[in-house]
Amino acid sequence: MTHDLERDVAYAVGLDLGDGESSLCWLPTTGRTSAEIHLRGTEGASIVTAIGREPENPEAQAANRRYRVVIGEAAVFAKNSVQFSVNFKNRPENTDLHTPDAVRFAQVLLTEFFAQHPEVREDCVVYVGHPAGWDRPSVAAYQRHFTAMDVPLRLVAESQSALVHVRDRRAGQPAVVGLDRVLVVDVGSSTTDFTVVEDLLPRNLPLGAELGCRDIDGTLARIVRDSCAGNAKFDASHGSEGGPEMLTLVCRRAKEAQFSGVDLRLQELECGCDPVFVPLVTLALGRLRQLDIPGRVVRAPGGWADRFAATLTEVRGHLGSPGPELVVLTGGGSRMPVVRELCVGAFPGATVENDTEPSLSVTRGLASIGRHSVNVARFRRDIQALKDRPEFEEAIRAGLVEAFDEAKSSLLSRLLARADRLNADDEGDLDELIRELTGLDEVLAELRVTLADALIPLVLDICRSYGIRDDQFTLDIALPEIIGTAIPRRIRALWRVLRNSQGALDVVTRVPQLGLMRLRSALRAGATPAQMAALVAGMAVIVALPKGAELGARQLIKTTLNNAALDPAEVDRLVTDVAERISAQMDDRAREVERFLA
Repeated sequence: MTHDLERDVAYAVGLDLGDGESSLCWLPTTGRTSAEIHLRGTEGASIVTAIGREPENPEAQAANRRYRVVIGEAAVFAKNSVQFSVNFKNRPENTDLHTPDAVRFAQVLLTEFFAQHPEVREDCVVYVGHPAGWDRPSVAAYQRHFTAMDVPLRLVAESQSALVHVRDRRAGQPAVVGLDRVLVVDVGSSTTDFTVVEDLLPRNLPLGAELGCRDIDGTLARIVRDSCAGNAKFDASHGSEGGPEMLTLVCRRAKEAQFSGVDLRLQELECGCDPVFVPLVTLALGRLRQLDIPGRVVRAPGGWADRFAATLTEVRGHLGSPGPELVVLTGGGSRMPVVRELCVGAFPGATVENDTEPSLSVTRGLASIGRHSVNVARFRRDIQALKDRPEFEEAIRAGLVEAFDEAKSSLLSRLLARADRLNADDEGDLDELIRELTGLDEVLAELRVTLADALIPLVLDICRSYGIRDDQFTLDIALPEIIGTAIPRRIRALWRVLRNSQGALDVVTRVPQLGLMRLRSALRAGATPAQMAALVAGMAVIVALPKGAELGARQLIKTTLNNAALDPAEVDRLVTDVAERISAQMDDRAREVERFLA
């Protein structure tokens, strides 16, 4: 998703194209407001994934009629609809030149949405979900079909989108269970998707692509057809154009009603649909109300529950040990109690969490991914710009100069104290000697503290603007190796002068000691007063000379070090290098977020 990061847009739109129901939401990429759900007439948040053609002028002759594409309940209830279809989200083929019904449905829905919200249309990116079990060629083919839409659009695995929504929902809550090893089980109508996230790296498992809840709808439709076989009214209604699709929709509504405990407007199907479908709807509803769908159909031997359990066994094999810490159930099908029951049994060491509104978790996650992606781009740009700010550069420059002064001060005090070890046999020994005499390790440690004190507040200001708390932020100032070599290299250039001057201090220290030894020897030998006077006069000259030499040597050491400075061009390189290293560390934090989303 790195190409998404080039877009700095005002809005992110999430579109979940479900096989049974779809939903759309949007949110601004600035701030932290919740996604707003697109409500479509009486359908509310969940839009029936149905598409059809309705004549604009039904009185005209068939050859002269013009048609408009209608979606959702309008396609179901249109009295003169043709080519009515539902359950059409299928894996596209690379060679398929026909625009899939799912894409046509999306085009109509987005056109309708943008007409109501032109400000979003002007500056947005649309994120559309796809089953995680689809292979790359299928996803690429799906993407190509969307290119005809004049709007930036990205595809994201649906289960990953649900996980992002879960992470958002848990933000600010106590971390009872972490998100280090998470399995997302997205139970949809066409597929059941499995995504595992370990150390922020999502991995879509190639399982469940053929295990959708529409299989239950198909089983119910067969039961209804068998029980109503021979009924002339049912056969005529079912045999009319759109009859099988209407039966599928009735079965899905009846299934959802039993699992949710809410009558999902079943009566509206009877009074609102085309009269030709009334016998079908009436007879089907009568049979379905008598049927224990959770027990007789879903849990039947070889039924959907058995297939789901077998798939969970495959998932366990893919994950290996240790298993997930958290299992997140999303998608409309996750409302079936058997889903949670089987997941608890398959992963006994994990916490199993149901989303409160599973049918909207994907679409909310899609919009959230859009916001996060834009904010990651902004965060990275702000961090990159930070290294060019004058106060950032000046803090690094001042720290480097102070570090060099500290190294010089340490070296000066040790040379004037006449350090014992001055000679080095080779270049490596010399570098080690200089490092020791300058106290370079302590100097660099202090430099890291100085830079942290000066730079971290600047970085924290940026982090806070993106909702990153101070306790979530850590920045280890990793100094580039060039700093550890630049200071010794500058000292080495002065080493001959410093070593000779310090050597002179050792010599002049020994001269007075030799004179005193001669005086003591003369006294012991019984020298005359005249001899002693001459010897003392000579000693005065001898003592005076070393004092002058010592002062000269000390002054030369001080002058040499006081005048020493890092080369300005080298300081510039060091400042740039340190700034780049720190910026790279911050960029790594952005990559963590990006990896989570990508």
